[in-house]
Amino acid sequence: MSSTPVTVLLASDSPLRSATLRQWPRDMDCNWQFAASFQDACRLMSQREFDLVLCQYELPDRTAFPLLDWLEGSHSTLLFSARTGKYSSWLPVIERGKRYLDRPLLRGVNLPKALRGMLDGHSKSIPDLRP
Repeated sequence: MSSTPVTVLLASDSPLRSATLRQWPRDMDCNWQFAASFQDACRLMSQREFDLVLCQYELPDRTAFPLLDWLEGSHSTLLFSARTGKYSSWLPVIERGKRYLDRPLLRGVNLPKALRGMLDGHSKSIPDLRP
């Protein structure tokens, strides 16, 4: 991985309780930004481009669906999360600016490994890590 930190935006109404943060590899050099709403995410994305956007699909002020159009054509990767019971699933929808709506869901426990592979440059797309 290059010496330039990865820029990550986490848009969620509860970032401190996020399993993503608890399981994120400690040795990865990342600059994290947090947004608690769709409005906050848009404000931050208008100020800079993020390498990775992890976004809860249902944010307090609206769904995050319009981020598809916002990030298409950028160099960003976007994953939506949805809670199903006590577990979360992640859906990759934009990979390095290209829209992909046919990717398999990732379980929350598999997300750190999948993202590490992407950010380390060892894979060109998110691997299917379903059980």
